[in-house]
Amino acid sequence: MKKFGLSQYTLDAFFERVIEKYPTRPSLALVGEKPFTYSEFGAKVYSLKETLKQIGIKKGDKIILLGNSSPNWSIAFMAITTMGAVAVPILEEFPEADIDHIIRHSEAVGIFISENLYNNLNLNSLSELKSIIKLNDFTTLSEITKNKTNLWKQILDLPGKIIKSLDKSVSDNSGEKINEDDLAEILYTSGTTGHSKGVMLTHKNLVSNLFEGPDLLGVINEESVVLSILPLAHAFGSTSAFLSIIRCGSSIYYLQKPPSPKILLDAMQIVQPTIMGAVPLVFEKIYHKQVVPTIARSKALRLLSKTGLTKKVLYKIIGKKVKKLLGGRLECVIIGGASFSPEVETFMKEGGIPYCCGYGLSECSPLVTFSSMKTQKMGSTGHAISDVSIKIVNPDPNSGIGEICIKGPNVMKGYYKDEELTRKSFTNDGWFITGDQGYLDKDGFIFITGRSKNVIVGPSGENIYPEVIESKLEESIFVEETIVYQADKQLIARVYPNYSYIDTLKTAKDDSSIASDIINILENLRSEVNAKLPNFSKISKIVEQISPFIKTPTNKIKRAEYIEGYTEKA
Repeated sequence: MKKFGLSQYTLDAFFERVIEKYPTRPSLALVGEKPFTYSEFGAKVYSLKETLKQIGIKKGDKIILLGNSSPNWSIAFMAITTMGAVAVPILEEFPEADIDHIIRHSEAVGIFISENLYNNLNLNSLSELKSIIKLNDFTTLSEITKNKTNLWKQILDLPGKIIKSLDKSVSDNSGEKINEDDLAEILYTSGTTGHSKGVMLTHKNLVSNLFEGPDLLGVINEESVVLSILPLAHAFGSTSAFLSIIRCGSSIYYLQKPPSPKILLDAMQIVQPTIMGAVPLVFEKIYHKQVVPTIARSKALRLLSKTGLTKKVLYKIIGKKVKKLLGGRLECVIIGGASFSPEVETFMKEGGIPYCCGYGLSECSPLVTFSSMKTQKMGSTGHAISDVSIKIVNPDPNSGIGEICIKGPNVMKGYYKDEELTRKSFTNDGWFITGDQGYLDKDGFIFITGRSKNVIVGPSGENIYPEVIESKLEESIFVEETIVYQADKQLIARVYPNYSYIDTLKTAKDDSSIASDIINILENLRSEVNAKLPNFSKISKIVEQISPFIKTPTNKIKRAEYIEGYTEKA
């Protein structure tokens, strides 16, 4: 039996059910504005869908979505997918060459693009598209229509009967029926080297994946208010922080500007969200920019941070202040998209900031594991969600660590135009090979230890997981971020220090004994961490990284920039 009263797992059936269930509830808005209702959301999607048909868009056509997250982005995504076309979201931070490549590689016939990107990017591929539609106001520049047309005016001028007859119109494609295995989206991943891969996700992949998160949490409902800070062009943002949220009839607010610390904190006070999805980086920044300097400025607080028991008291005090900064109403922060620093997770837990972690990949729509807040385990990203199976291939006999493989209705159709890579990404019996290393505990909770391609073979054949060493380094208040790799048969840690904390210590007048010399700090750090590591994985040298690491658009460190010979593995 299908969930949510659906006859089939397709986005048109899903969206029709959403509008039917929550017609008068507030749906989407920019921060500071009033949300339109779900009924109005449906009317806007239906009108835009009809207009796309009029300019020649048909089932199976690829349509690019390039712009910041907004109500209009969401309207465009639903219009594209509910008419049977294929959405191709692109992160706006992608380099121009990558955007050009994706537009051509996807064989897109049209694009929704934000005005600032349209005006500032030099994209040769735009001239090859039949339809160009600006996300800001849905103004079209189309080879088909020849003249500029304001689609948004058409949407706003809709007769009232469209809203009254939504039960008939939202899923009406006036053409071919949409099936569960039809392609709904191609997500181009931001790899650390080379061109992005096009992940093909079907309607069933997406719809089957959006129930477990809200169901396990139990706190997302029609009254929930969500501040969206995740890019909708990313799997976490589009499925877990958009489709899963509208399934519950909640309100979603989008930032009007890029999320600088001030803009984000101001938005928190305006929206006062009850739910928020975030990558670990958001709270790591809060920790390093707000919590750590607060401790550094006071000798008493520094003393409290020295032991586990007193640190709990300290984190509880600071946690209350952070919760107020976040609007004061947070019921849960959903963390995903990357590994979570142990020290920051400890602060979240001891500080009373409600959170839970999940694990996913674009290839899995994205959610693979999740947990409730009550069952959340420190260091784990939860257990397998319903109908999804996990197995560990070739586990180490001592640690149980091996390759994580996935099977379930959430797993992608394959990589677009790359049959060889698709074949390499699955075992002979159909399990998707994630490229991640980890282990399952006795309760079925998964612990991610690193990427398979990053594993280093020790002097006697031992497997060394750089991410494990990195997490121990990042437990230090002196470390902001780091990577570990092998060079000349030695383990090297490249560390970007927490300069703001060190600078605060330098100006502190109440403790002149604090070592502020970077060389000494890093050498002391190496000794402290090595004491926690087996002999075969001890760090030989720490190199200071004097500027933030170069990252992908999804904030993963580009290891190839720092590690000679580093390449992506399928």
